[in-house]
Amino acid sequence: LWTLFICCIRKRIKLAVGCVKEAAKSIEAMPIIVCYPVFQVLGVLIFLMPWMLYMTFLASGEDVEEAERNCDEGCFMYKTFDYTDNAMLAGLYMLFSWFWTSQFIIAAGQLVVAMSVSTWYFTRDKKSVNSGTFIKAAKKAMYYHLGTAAFGSLIIAIIKTIRVIISYLQHKFRKSKNVAIKALLCAIQCYMWCIEKCMKFLNKNAYIQTAIFGYSFCKAAKKAFFLILRNILRISAVAIVSSFVLIIGKLFIMVATTLLAYMFMEQNMDGDVNYIWIPTLLVCFISYFTAEMFNEVFGMAISTILQCFVADEE
Repeated sequence: LWTLFICCIRKRIKLAVGCVKEAAKSIEAMPIIVCYPVFQVLGVLIFLMPWMLYMTFLASGEDVEEAERNCDEGCFMYKTFDYTDNAMLAGLYMLFSWFWTSQFIIAAGQLVVAMSVSTWYFTRDKKSVNSGTFIKAAKKAMYYHLGTAAFGSLIIAIIKTIRVIISYLQHKFRKSKNVAIKALLCAIQCYMWCIEKCMKFLNKNAYIQTAIFGYSFCKAAKKAFFLILRNILRISAVAIVSSFVLIIGKLFIMVATTLLAYMFMEQNMDGDVNYIWIPTLLVCFISYFTAEMFNEVFGMAISTILQCFVADEE
């Protein structure tokens, strides 16, 4: 059945392979585009510094109470913070601000990449496209379309905050004997997880519509939704092929970097490090995270090429 399915969609797989190749060409024409995730990480770190400082003050600013816990061998005393309702609401607000800001930085990056790749696609003289095109696209996105990124990221932030509240309620009712409430909360959590995934996918395609046509978020989301419905098989084929390519690339980067780091440490740091596997695992984690960031750029480029092709065709 799988072979038959592949044979039926072979033309769409061929289109997907073509989208991957064209996306690679667009990134080759604008090499600075692969450095954009670095700026995103810097933006997140700049926001995190005051955010973590405020969260530390908030977490330690309440009254300390002593509590007693009994066990088989006796009892012991420990101290805990007594958080007021205002402190809990402030913590929830800070969590919401983190979700919104982080998603906004991601959305702005997706917009910039989509504008750069779409400009490359519709430019007849491809030799005129270079890293300067990416810088111009970044300026244009920041000047005209930050509201689109803010609105799209706001929706994701609200959904994430609702999921946190549901998780808190699940924790509160963990020891409850009311099975109906537990099942209801679990169902709502699963539903919100699906909504979040769908909205992230729709937002991504809406940003591409904004990059190509300059639509506002709501109009772009509507156009993207019906575009997906009209080309569901094409988009599915591109998603399968691009996911395979991105996974292979991610694993290659992670394995190659980890092996090189292990060989280097084994030859040059033998005896200086007691457990060589700990820094090796750290390198593995960092290389995976780095590959994930750069693959996001490539994945966005592939999706943009597909929508540009469909727009050109229609």
